[in-house]
Amino acid sequence: MEIYTPIVLLLISYFIGSISFTRIIGMLVLPGEDLEATTANLPDSDIEFSFKSVSATTLRVRAGSKYGIYASLLDMLKAAIPILITQRLYGEQAYSFLVSIGVILGHDFPIYYKFRGGRGVSSLWGSLCVMNWRAIPLTAIPSLLIGLFIIDDAFFAYLSASFYLIPWALIYKGVSQWLIYSIIVNIIYWFALFPEIREYLEFRKTDKYGEAKRLRHEKFDHRIKELRKSILKIFK
Repeated sequence: MEIYTPIVLLLISYFIGSISFTRIIGMLVLPGEDLEATTANLPDSDIEFSFKSVSATTLRVRAGSKYGIYASLLDMLKAAIPILITQRLYGEQAYSFLVSIGVILGHDFPIYYKFRGGRGVSSLWGSLCVMNWRAIPLTAIPSLLIGLFIIDDAFFAYLSASFYLIPWALIYKGVSQWLIYSIIVNIIYWFALFPEIREYLEFRKTDKYGEAKRLRHEKFDHRIKELRKSILKIFK
């Protein structure tokens, strides 16, 4: 039975990950709507961008932040709970990695919905909450700072957090199971994100890209000025 344990765990976690809480909540609050194509404004701009995923992010855009948070928390739990159970039963970290990969794979390519799912960020964070919670701020913060202030690309900033899991794993864990896990979840994530990447690359060729960047800079400058005014009022 020991030989089949990894395969069984991977399959069970894949079927669990394939449960789409976005669709379940969407059926209740947005009955009859097609959730597989969502249009939203790019961060800090009025320019629209379409998402092909069915995720907590798209539910937030359609139904409001409250429902997006519900879906995100449930997506985190569907990874965290199976990992906790696996750790209790087996204690081997390799099995936890397998369960996490299975859940993320199911979330991104759910067998119940013709393999059309989300992008797995919430499920990844749910996994990391159990396996090593420090990886979350140490990947999310560099993603925002480097993306917004060095690369100067909002799309990359908001969607690249999983990429920084690879250097984090290499620095803190060395060449280990953590590094292999980080590479695998990134392959799944970026492959699932490919439709949005392709559309975004086409978008960068248009004048709207420059306009979106200009609007983001203007709003950022305005926020900095307002913050300075607030600080000056405090010390007057």
